[in-house]
Parts: sequence; structure tokens; C-alpha cells
Amino acid sequence: MHHFLTRLRDLAGWRRALLAALLGALCAAAQAPLYLWPLAFVAFIALLLINGGKPGWRSFFTIYAFVYGYFVAGLYWIGISFFVDAERFALLVPLPVLGLPLLLALFPAGGAWIAQRLAGRSEIYRILLFPVGWTLGEWLRSFVLTGFPWNLIGYIWGDWPAAMQSAAVFGSHGLGALTLFAAAGLTLLIRPGTSRRVRIAALTLPAALIVSIAAGGLRLIQAEPETVAGVQLRLVQPSLPQTLKWRDELRQKNLQQHVDLSVAPAEKAPTHIIWPETAIPYLLDESDVLRTSLARLAPPGGALIAGSIRRSFDAEQKLAVYNSLFALDEAGEIQARYDKLHLVPFGEYLPFRRWLAPLGLDALAVGSVDFSDGGPASPVAIPGLPSSRVLICYEAIFPAEIVPRGEARPGLLLNITNDAWFGYSSGPYQHFAASRFRAVEQGLPLARAANNGVSAIVDSYGRVIARLDLDEVGTVDGPLPVALPPTPYAGWGDWPVVLFSMALLLFAALLGRRQRRG
Repeated sequence: MHHFLTRLRDLAGWRRALLAALLGALCAAAQAPLYLWPLAFVAFIALLLINGGKPGWRSFFTIYAFVYGYFVAGLYWIGISFFVDAERFALLVPLPVLGLPLLLALFPAGGAWIAQRLAGRSEIYRILLFPVGWTLGEWLRSFVLTGFPWNLIGYIWGDWPAAMQSAAVFGSHGLGALTLFAAAGLTLLIRPGTSRRVRIAALTLPAALIVSIAAGGLRLIQAEPETVAGVQLRLVQPSLPQTLKWRDELRQKNLQQHVDLSVAPAEKAPTHIIWPETAIPYLLDESDVLRTSLARLAPPGGALIAGSIRRSFDAEQKLAVYNSLFALDEAGEIQARYDKLHLVPFGEYLPFRRWLAPLGLDALAVGSVDFSDGGPASPVAIPGLPSSRVLICYEAIFPAEIVPRGEARPGLLLNITNDAWFGYSSGPYQHFAASRFRAVEQGLPLARAANNGVSAIVDSYGRVIARLDLDEVGTVDGPLPVALPPTPYAGWGDWPVVLFSMALLLFAALLGRRQRRG
């Protein structure tokens, strides 16, 4: 093995970069929907073994190639959305599929490389600090340039509720760090030249992950989840193809499909009917006739909850367009409204429009008129439901934005989305996985209605109570699980993991400086 590892470490140029990129692509198979999490350990161990030389620029490009392969393989589905309007956008597919990973890879690769540089001459320290740098890079990726924390390493446990419970304490970033530390420990166990003492110590890293998973899993040993009295949900999933969703001649038919699914027979009458993002293809708040017509669907004392476009004009008649959620009561009155706060760049608005629009670029969803951001991210009061933190589509991927500082804690995460943009791909499953982690982190139930994707009721432990999968047409009926008391993560967020990681890097820097002086 030593001879084989030496040959791998001696690889240079495109061969070394290609091997690293292939390992990164292998790691992507650990994410939804495959969840082949052992492959993530294989990929990271192999990366750490072949990258064991001096942490120079060759080391950076090796890690960067790994992360680039990981994002290309894991985010290929973004390009599918460009074929919804193929005449305008198909030629731009290489930008999200091959170009976006070039930017995203800088964060974990840069963090891991800097951490290894700070470790100095010790290869063992470099292996142990790799998870620290990667975690800090991923944390930065969650908010720099509006953020894009998709496919965090911790999400590889998204099909194992017992393992997910650690996110209630450490968050998704912390769970990812534990996973990477376990991989680092396994690397030291099989690395040629590792001393017996270090091998014994390295066993504690995988053991720590197992203990953490086991401790978290104990939270699941309980009776059937309690439910909120008097609440019965119906989530509607019409699975409309995105190419047909906004065609003028089909708008009435598409709306009628939502209506027909809403009134289908049920074992228990729903108190709340939830339609997905932009389910209503008209301006609901501007049409008394439409509201009166839809009001008959709203159960007494409950509500019809649906996504729709909203517009407003300021004093100078300047137009603002919002991606909104409305709660309609049985009298046809709008009882609650939420306007999406965190918009999708290049999807719902074109960044730097002044400079990019003349180049022929535009936003996928809205063209020449950008959506406006709403706010604040306060819980919404919907008749008959606990206070609800509404998350429209993309907003569900941001751990730190679910309950912002200073806002009241909600009793429900209400997520409406439309993943039809991405066809039959891994994207909708990855989106659902991220949403489930938000429920675990906050200890809150999740009700998720998708036009197409995964619609589900999820309890506060991340367990799926009922669901419809991608491309299925129908409804999800079920009670609303109760919220848990605030989790540790709900109280302190990512800061303990971030500060601990920074402290380790500072210690490594001081130790490395002392070694150089010696």
C-alpha cells in the first residue's frame, strides 16, 4: 500500500487534478437521493492520503479539484432549469453547471488549505485541521454573496433520523465537522508511518461520531409523536411541468387541478389546505371574484394557504413584484400574507442588472422585472395554526435565517416550493433533505407543499409522517406534530462550532510559529 500511495502522491498536473475531481464526484453520491454515505468517507480518506505532501499550491489545487468535482456532480441539476425556456437560456447552461462550482469550491477548498498551511510541517496536524478549515469555509459559503449552503457534508445523514439528531445540538455545520473528523481519524489509522500511539488516539475520532449519533438517536426513543389538537393538514401537489405552468391558455385548467385535489375525499376532513409556491396564476389580492370563488375551499375556522404573485406601486407608480403566500378564510378575506425575503439570484432577480442586462442576461423566472424582497422574517399568524415561519422555496436552505435573532420562536415551519424547474433529478430530493434538517435544528414540525418535488409532513425530529415523491400527483393528509422545546442549536446557532474552529486554527498558528522558531 505504501508503494501505491507514493505513486498517487507523485501524480502531477492534469492526472492529479482528474483523480481529485473524480473523488469529489464520488463524494457527491453520499448526498440525496442516493445517500451512499460510506462513499464520502472513501473519498475524503483518499484525498487526505494523496494530499499528504507539503501544503503548497499543488495541495490547494488538489483540494480545489476535489471540491469542484463534488459540486459539478452534486449540482448538475441547476442546468435543467435553463431548458424551461431553452430558446433564451439553453446556451448558458455551462455557466451554472461548470461555472458556479468554480466559485463555490473556493470556500471549503480555501478554508481547508489555509488550515493545513497553519499546521506547519506535521502531516498529522494537517490531516486533523482539514475538517476545521473545511467547516469554516462551508460556513462562509452560507452567507457570502447572499449565500448558497447547498449539500453541506452533514446532509449525508439525511436518510438516517438517528444521525440527524446531532444537528439539534451542533447544527448541520457541526454534524459535518464531526463527519470530517471521523474521516480524518480513519485516515490516520490506515496511513503508512503513523505511530501506534497516534493510531490509538485516532480511534477516538470515529468513536466520537458514533457516540454522538447514538446519543442523538436516543431522542427518538419515545411514543408516537404528539399532534396539535384540532388541526388536520392537506398538502396539494399537482406536479405541473414548468413548461406548462404559466401558459395563458392553461392557467384556468392548472388552477382547477388544485381545486379538484383540494376537494378529493379524505378520511378526516382537513382544517387547512396548503397549495405550493405560485399555485395561483393570478393576482389573488386584486380579484374579489377569485377570492370569493376560492373561499369555499377554506374549511370553517381554518384557511386555504397558497402561493401567488403580488404587486404594488409606490407614490411614483414604480412597480414592485413579490413572491408571496396568502392565507384565505371561508369569507374570502386574506388573513395573513408573507412576501419572500431571500430571493434567488439569477432566478428571481438579476444581480448587477445595469451591467449584465446589456449582455443579454436575464432572470429565469421573471425576465426583465425583478422580484422585490419582502420581510421581515417574523412568524405569520394563520387562523387555527401555531405561529408559522413561512419559507418560500430557496429560503429553507439557510440554517441561520430560520429564526433570526430578536424574532419570536414559531411553532411551525411552513415551506411552499416549486421544484418543477429541475425535472426528474437529484435537486428536489436535496432540497427536501435541507428542509428536514431545519426541522431537526429548531425542534419544529415542517409542512412542505411542492408543485412538484417532495411534499411532506415532518415532525420535530425530522421523521417523515407522510409524503408524496417527485412527479406524483395527489395530496398529503395528516395531523400537525407538536413543536419541541427550543433545541440547543436554536439558542446558540453556529457560533460554538465557528468559535471552536477559529480557536483551533489560532492554536495551530501559534504552534507552527513556535516550531519555525525552534
